[in-house]
Order: sequence, then structure tokens, then C-alpha cells
Amino acid sequence: MLDRSQAYLAAITAEARRIRVRASVNIIDPDIAFLPADSSGAAPWSKPEQLTNKTMELDSRYATLERNRWILDGSFRLIPDNPQQLAGEIGHVGDVLSGDDGTFPQAVWAEERFSGVDILQACSVYFSDNDFDGIPVDFTVEVLQGGTAYYTKEFTGNTATFVSMDGFTVYNPDSIRVTVTKWSLPGRRLRVAEIIPGVYEDWDLRMIAELTIVQQGDVSCMALPYGTCTLKLDNTTKRFEPRKKASLFKSIEERQGIGFEIGARLEAGGIEWKKTGVYYQKGDGWKTSANEPTIVWELVDIIGLITDRTFIPPSTLPATLAEWAAALVAQLGSNFTTSYHVDPDYAGLAVTANSAEEVTGKKCGDILRWACQATGTWPRAASDTGYLTVEPLWSQGNQVTLRSIMHYPTMKANGDIAMLIFKLHDGSDTQYIVSGTSASAADSKTIDNPFLHTQAQALAAARLILATYGGNRMETTGRGDPSSEIGDVDTVWLDESSATTGRRIMQTFTIQDGVLQNCQSVFLQADGGFLFQDCALITESGKWKAPAGVSRLRVVIGQGGQGGMKGQDGSLERGSHPHMNADTGEVSQKGTYNADYGADGEPGSGGKIWYGTIDINPEQEFVVHIGQGGAPSQTYGVAGAMGGETTFGPYSSAGGKVYPLGYTDIANGDSYGRSGVPVPKDGTGDGAAGGKGGTPGVGGWGKASLIIEGSGRKIYYSYWDPVKQPGPGGDANKGADGFVLVFWDKS
Repeated sequence: MLDRSQAYLAAITAEARRIRVRASVNIIDPDIAFLPADSSGAAPWSKPEQLTNKTMELDSRYATLERNRWILDGSFRLIPDNPQQLAGEIGHVGDVLSGDDGTFPQAVWAEERFSGVDILQACSVYFSDNDFDGIPVDFTVEVLQGGTAYYTKEFTGNTATFVSMDGFTVYNPDSIRVTVTKWSLPGRRLRVAEIIPGVYEDWDLRMIAELTIVQQGDVSCMALPYGTCTLKLDNTTKRFEPRKKASLFKSIEERQGIGFEIGARLEAGGIEWKKTGVYYQKGDGWKTSANEPTIVWELVDIIGLITDRTFIPPSTLPATLAEWAAALVAQLGSNFTTSYHVDPDYAGLAVTANSAEEVTGKKCGDILRWACQATGTWPRAASDTGYLTVEPLWSQGNQVTLRSIMHYPTMKANGDIAMLIFKLHDGSDTQYIVSGTSASAADSKTIDNPFLHTQAQALAAARLILATYGGNRMETTGRGDPSSEIGDVDTVWLDESSATTGRRIMQTFTIQDGVLQNCQSVFLQADGGFLFQDCALITESGKWKAPAGVSRLRVVIGQGGQGGMKGQDGSLERGSHPHMNADTGEVSQKGTYNADYGADGEPGSGGKIWYGTIDINPEQEFVVHIGQGGAPSQTYGVAGAMGGETTFGPYSSAGGKVYPLGYTDIANGDSYGRSGVPVPKDGTGDGAAGGKGGTPGVGGWGKASLIIEGSGRKIYYSYWDPVKQPGPGGDANKGADGFVLVFWDKS
């Protein structure tokens, strides 16, 4: 699950929400190699290497001797004696000052140099966006090959902080030069933030007609599904027209990426963005019809890029999990060599083949699966970076409520397997058989993994594989939450008390007509039988004795949940009375009153959860104390009582922590320690929801008259009429009692 704020959670689950989408498009040759920049001259603190780092905004608040450029108010910093210690984004800074009219004594220039580009059909140049730096007024951009300019664009009277050019074609270019003759301010140096050899820009819903992202994974590593993206774009300008010789069509090639973000507008203003991966051109990834005003891109994530590639071993065969991940992404070219992440606790695990012949010519996707099987990990394309990411399974995720899905979740049986047959690469082709989830199942699998040499390695792989068999699959269609990731163990609320859990193995994000909707998700609910012989849920204090022959337990201990807060009373307050003519009864100003619903009480948090694996003595007996749920608050503004501590022998819930979204246990499919449950169920450690706010009162100003005795004169007056008193705040429930959950291993 990606990090998110409480404001985002409120915005993404609101009945009315505003969703935004943007794409960062990178149509730059994936094999480009940047060379040292050149220029007509540079200041000592210039950093021309930053012309290629895709950062367009300069950190310009450094004091220099340029005329009227810095203020002694503490906002500008001094340049250190050693320019190498200068921090921030500086870009290229020239060594010549512009004259009184902004003209340079001689033209100044900066040149970005590169190799490995077959064709260039677009480029952009970014200058400083700080007013006190100024911008070029008269300048020229040239695309060169071998010192000769094959494309030139002249600008006069410029007022923009960046310029973009396309509609040209230059083959095998090796540099882009920016030459400036006049600056917008006197006494200024040439400043260039970035030179882009291609297209690197953001698109939003004005450009994006439709977007469908599919993320999927297989934690068993028996298969390697990958993420895809279908992007439909507005092309009314024919910018990407394949029949137009100078369009950008020829620049589009395999391995060029588009990163996507989906944002929710927060109630207080602003947008909180969630990255949803980077997707690349793969082979013939471009589709368009003859005369349509839109085009369609079919993209894949980084796993989709490598899965069918033939592996070419490096000179030294990798020997650890991290080395194999590095070798696999390196198959995509030198610019992908850092596009991976391996969990630090697993990166150094040994993954060895008996010889290079066992992996030579194999598909990269198969090698990735095998390496993960051998280490108890699984591969995915990370949403936040787009990198190939190899990690162990985790047990946390989001909560899915019934209001966020269109239909009640549907359940389907998940397939069983009879056995797994491993061919061990131990020099003698030993077979090692592991029983499956059902002896009567028709299906068995044979695993021939060159990285599995011992029974212990095969058993670790078997536990990962069997985690995807048996039990159920749960499917939902809802509004979508981009903070969810493949691999999350999510809690799905089924009613006011009950919830179930499942590991998210597929999800889609579909945006049509600017709306994020019809987002499908699939959750895997393996039954846990492959991991544990049996389990016990203890909900009453007393004693518990371990079964015979058991030497190790997995224990989950939950504190009692917190009680909810009473709701606030509704309100009814009279304001000003009507201004009324006492003789005629005419009202010139209506009376006012205020009535509103009371606020809901704050929810109680779930109890602390501690879990761990413990070694025990034969048939050891444990004294159990179940913490009681906390009492609800009787007063709005006063929190409900915290639940009591639960203990299991020397182990206690006090050593755990609170999980705001609940602790999800994938082994038995239940959820514990949730916060704000309307009707908490004892034995879960759930916290109670706050009471509902009271209803507003109803009132009004009435008009009446009376006759003054003796004079016969009738006068008019107003009176306050409280038709209905405001309702009291609703009562909250107590928190659920705690629990102890005990599992013992299957031999």
C-alpha cells in the first residue's frame, strides 16, 4: 500500500470526489548516452552535467555579482569557496554578463552532447523560472551532427521560460546547441536548466481521452503475468500522424516509458497524487486507424519488457538474488541498469546455477521466476518507481468498504493441487515430492528450476507456490483506490461487524470521461492448510495447552478495542427576531435561527496487536488473560475507554502496535484490531465506531397581534416557536474483547 494521508483517505472514499490523471511522457531514445557538455564559457559554480537530469526548475537563490539580482534579507545564500560543495539545481551558468540593453558582447552558447540516438524529431530547452534570473529574448536552437546544423530554430522577442520544437527529422544527431544574443535583463549570465533531446512532457485529461491500467502478479512464481496500459490520446493536431513524414511517429520505439499518476482533490484544496507505475512501448505497441482523431498506445510494465527476452549471460554469472535482478534489467540496455530493487534482507541470498548453460538462451521471465522461487520472494513492477521489485510477501493493505464497490463481492473456488514434483539440480536429478492442498485434485506440477539444489530450497519454493492454491478468489468492481498495490492483503468489510481478507493479485484503473470507475480487483484467499496443521482462536481467559508433538507456535495476541465516543447533540439556536411594523404587521427583515446536525463521535481504535513465532516445550501450558473491550464514552468530546491488555503466558499485546486499518491474517482470512467498527464482535479486538450526531431542531418565528384595552388599537409582535427540539447524540458501543490466535506448523 502506498503512503497516504487522512485527507486523501477522506477524498478517495467520499460520495462525491474529483479525480485527476496525468502522464509523464518520455519519448527519448532508450539507448542515448550523454557526453560532457560544451559551452562558450562557464562560471566556476556552473553544473552543466545537470542539463540531462530531467529537473527543470533551478535553485537560483545564490548571491552573485549580477546587477540587482540578490537581496540582503537572508533568502539568498553565499556561494561556497569550493564550488564543488554547491548544493541544489544550478544547471549551466555562463561566464559573460549581458550589457545594459541585455545584449551579450558576443553570442554565448551551451551545448548538450550525446551518442546512441538514431533519429530526433523533437527537443525542448528549459531556462530559469525565477524572475530575477531573466530569460533569453533572442536565441537559436540547433540540432547538429558532426558539427553541422541539420535543424535550426530562431526565436526573437521570446517571453517563455521554456521552448519546445517538433516537426523536423534529424538522423544520428550528436548534440543540441542553444546560442543566445540578447537577455531579458541587463547584467545577467546565460542560464540553462535542461535540454531535452526528444519528448519529455506531462499530459493531462485535455490530451488523454481514455486510460485503462491493469496490474497483476503471481506470488507462486509459476507464471509471470505483467501489467499493461491502454492509452487513448487526442491527436486532432496530427502530432503523431504516421503518414506525416515530420511527425513524431518515427521517434516512438520500444522501451520508451510513460509514467502515470492518479490524484484525488482534497477537501481543503490541492491534489494528492498516487503513482500507478511506468509503462513502456513493446514491439508494435502503436495502433491507430486511418482517419480517426485519436490514437491508441498499448504499453507494458518493466516485467512485460523483459519476460520474453532471451537471456544473454554476463561474463561473470550472477550468484545472488540482487545480482540476478541487475543482470535481467541490464538486458534492456545501459539506461536500465539501476531500474530494480531487491529487499535488503534478501538481496544477498545465494542463487546459483551449476553452469552457464543452464540459463543461456532461456527467457528472462523464466529466470526471474526461478530466482524468486529459490529465495521465497516474488517479482512485481513497483507502482511508485516502475522498477522491477523483488520482495517477500507482506500482510498489510487497504480496507475496502461496501460503499466503495458497486456490488457485493463475488466468491469463486480457487483451484486445488495434488502435489508438487521438484527436480533437484543436485548432480543426480533427485525428485522431491511435496503434498498439495488436496489429494483428490487432478492437477500436479513439475518444477525444473536450475536454482533449486536441496530439499530445503524446494520446500521454501513449495510454501510460496501452495499459497496460491485452495480456498477462494474474491472479485469486486468498485470506484478504485490508486494507493492499493498488487500484493497487499486487504480487509473487505462485509457488514457492520464482519470482514474478510485476501491478497490483491489483480486490479484495474479505468478512467473514462474524466471519471475513475468500474475498477476491478481480484483477491486470493488461500485456506492456509498448506502452512499450518491447525489453529485455535482463544476468546476467554483460562489456560491453553499445546498439542502433543508441537514444538513451535505462531501466536497473534490482540488487546481489547477502544470504545466509541458519544455523538454530539443536534442544535437549534434562535438568532435575531424579525423587524416588524407594530401597526401594520409588515416584516422588513426576517428573523433568523440556526439548526444543524451534531458531529459524529470519534471512533475507537483497534487494540494493539502483537504477533510472532515462539519455540515451546512439549505440551506446554499457557495462562491466558483476555483483555476486555473499552467502555464507550457518555459525553461528546471525551474519548471512549481503551481496551484491556491481553496476555498469553509471558507474551502480551502491550508489546504490539495499533493497525489503523486492522491486522489482516492471510492464513485464516480474518481481520482483527480494526478501528471504527459499527458493531464490534468480541474476540476481534476491534474498536467501536462513534455515535451518530443528533438531528437538528426545527423552529421559526411566528407573528401575532393583540388589542390594547381602552384604545382598541391592534399591535403586532413576533414570537419564537421551537417546533421540534434537537435530537440527542447517539450512543456508541463498547470495543470488542481481545483474543489470542495460535497456529502450529504442519510437519
